[in-house]
Amino acid sequence: MRKRLPHCIIRSVSLLLSVAARRAYDALKSRPGANPRESGARDDDALTAVIHRLHQLIDGYRLNERRGPNGHVYVFWFEISREIENGAFDDLLDRL
Repeated sequence: MRKRLPHCIIRSVSLLLSVAARRAYDALKSRPGANPRESGARDDDALTAVIHRLHQLIDGYRLNERRGPNGHVYVFWFEISREIENGAFDDLLDRL
């Protein structure tokens, strides 16, 4: 069973899921095989796919989540970056 951390600790060591998804999207643009847009704009469908993948990783217990106020989901960036390096998002690279 996952241990719940106090709210103040959640904020200091993790990112809101939507912020983490944007950060992951930007990190994926520099991966080999990525074809990022020339404009630098984010594709909404690809960003939605990244969010969906994060939820899959949470459901598969590969990422730890913390629930903050109002039910907001927080995740640890170091875990997401590990999954990026391990190729968990590589099938999304052509959609960037």
